[in-house]
Amino acid sequence: MKIIIHRGTHQIGGCITEIRSNNGNRIAIDIGENLPPTHSEAKEEKEIIVDGLNKGKSKFNAVLVTHYHGDHIGLYRKINKDIPIYIGEISLNIFKMLQNRLLSVNKISEEDYKLLDKFHTFKNKEIIDEIKDFKVIPYMADHSAFDAHMYLIECDGKRILHTGDFRIHGQRGKAVIPMLKRYVKKVDVLICEGTTLTRTREQPMTEYELQLEATKIFKNNKYNFVMCSSTNIDRIAAIHKASISAHKMFICDNYQKDILKYVTTVTRSYLYNFSKNVYDYDKNLDSKMQKYGFVMLVRANSSSNNIMKNYPNSKFIYSQWDGYLNPEFTNYKRIQEFVPKNHIYLHTSGHADFNAIKKVCEAVKPDIIIPIHGEKPEVFYKLRFKK
Repeated sequence: MKIIIHRGTHQIGGCITEIRSNNGNRIAIDIGENLPPTHSEAKEEKEIIVDGLNKGKSKFNAVLVTHYHGDHIGLYRKINKDIPIYIGEISLNIFKMLQNRLLSVNKISEEDYKLLDKFHTFKNKEIIDEIKDFKVIPYMADHSAFDAHMYLIECDGKRILHTGDFRIHGQRGKAVIPMLKRYVKKVDVLICEGTTLTRTREQPMTEYELQLEATKIFKNNKYNFVMCSSTNIDRIAAIHKASISAHKMFICDNYQKDILKYVTTVTRSYLYNFSKNVYDYDKNLDSKMQKYGFVMLVRANSSSNNIMKNYPNSKFIYSQWDGYLNPEFTNYKRIQEFVPKNHIYLHTSGHADFNAIKKVCEAVKPDIIIPIHGEKPEVFYKLRFKK
């Protein structure tokens, strides 16, 4: 068996991992686009070519996608059309909503959108059938993308765990380590993300702690705008619950409301129940908004900006990676121009911190660790976990 990291050992995002059996059968895990360069002088990387995956006759039996973020699924349009792509069922449907929105503004083609109908889906903890030489079992991960998965792969007598992106401080984070200990157990190889290992080792804020902090802000301020990712369901759930606790209307656009309605239907969990106190914005709401106050999700566009002008005394919460606001990151000028200078920063990472990665290593006791999705893989030497 061979493991080949085609891209991702010294960068965040854009990871492509290959596992090849002794018989020559092959699978790929994630097919992500590179994240945009962070400043004007950064060089755009050339498009990656993997023979048999996105060039020439197909040599791969399957592609496994961990979740719907663009740096993990963005190259789906480039993959040879006869190679099956697998992703979680809920994850695919949320991604379809996002891609349909892009289709409506001509950012993708109808042909690209139709490719999604050919994706294969699976359910948590169920073996994915019909992949030669490979036994693949997906396990739910806690991440800022909903329905993200880790993959346990058995091949040629070896057991490999690919974590994808994960954390343990989200809404479902408490389940991650017990799940690994009960179902995955010891593995030979751990392919693990290390996004935050070069950052602070402080314990990250949990999504619940973020919810409590948001509640305080909403109670003290009548008009509130919040900017976060439209597919970060955990974050939106925290903001939604905070709006209810603060007795404020929760307002979003039609696209966002459709996503929340879908999540409510398929999860049937109180954590993700958006059936109450959710309004899609139209001008008929203005009088109620002014009278009772509100929490409104906004985007960096003219529509949101026009609404915000009507509430000069409002509070603006920015709930995404603060790197997007760095003036040196010229690819994010639209966000930088939209977010007010006096915004409140309230965010927690979608990625595992140092201690979370250490706990995963102690849970699965790998003989070999292959770092991906991080800029400095050598930091893994500092984990010093107990086997």
